[in-house]
Amino acid sequence: MMRFSTEQAMPFITAAWVFGLSLLSAVVTYVNRICEGEVMLHPWLSFLRDFLYCQMAGLMTYILASAAGFDGLISAAMVSAGSHMGARLFIELEALIIRTIQLYSKTNGNPE
Repeated sequence: MMRFSTEQAMPFITAAWVFGLSLLSAVVTYVNRICEGEVMLHPWLSFLRDFLYCQMAGLMTYILASAAGFDGLISAAMVSAGSHMGARLFIELEALIIRTIQLYSKTNGNPE
């Protein structure tokens, strides 16, 4: 049996908690939709959509937090919040990118 050092196991542990936090966010999002009385034609597809959005948002949040050099606990909190936002996170990031490009264009004298 192979033994892994903590350093070797850390990427797997990190992936597991990002997956777990995002899965929990998907379940909460889905349950909230049920509690609000939303009528779903295909409940399993709705859950799958919530799951995929939360997983992508959680992973993207983790990558951004890691690139920014945040501590593990702060990263965990950000992954929880980001994955719970799901699709809303993508909409907000898109708006941020558009504003950044527009600001960059204006400051460099490029007409819009």
